[in-house]
Amino acid sequence: MEENLEKGKDYSIITAVLILLLLVAVFVVIVSKQISLGKFTLPFYLIVLGMFFFATAMESVTKLGERLASLGWTLNMLGFVLFYQYATGNLQSGIYMWPLVFPSGIGLGQVCYGVIKARKELVERGKILIQIGVGLFILIFVVFKLFFQWTTPR
Repeated sequence: MEENLEKGKDYSIITAVLILLLLVAVFVVIVSKQISLGKFTLPFYLIVLGMFFFATAMESVTKLGERLASLGWTLNMLGFVLFYQYATGNLQSGIYMWPLVFPSGIGLGQVCYGVIKARKELVERGKILIQIGVGLFILIFVVFKLFFQWTTPR
């Protein structure tokens, strides 16, 4: 990562092609094996859509590329959060997991875009957003776990 930033090499084409090939391979396996995703369909499609936006962002050098990368990783984080909630049945975690989606997803998008495009200022800005998101997540998690007890209705 640091080596890419120091040398200033742009690996966007390679990254975009690898992401798109991975998405095609996943869809081919799902269709050929007739895999039913069941309750994980929405998180799966959010992650795929996020990766598609991120791969598309690799082809842009303007502010649009930064925004697409941030949108892509925000969708990815939303998909990962929903995947966790559906897998564990812990739907109450949505209350304190939003900081992982909004500031942290944008920060991850900026860090990944900055590393691939060799733009150090984006990496630094993204790291700050990730720290804010994780800090808010921990704060809200502690407050809700200490002061509120959830019971499941029977």
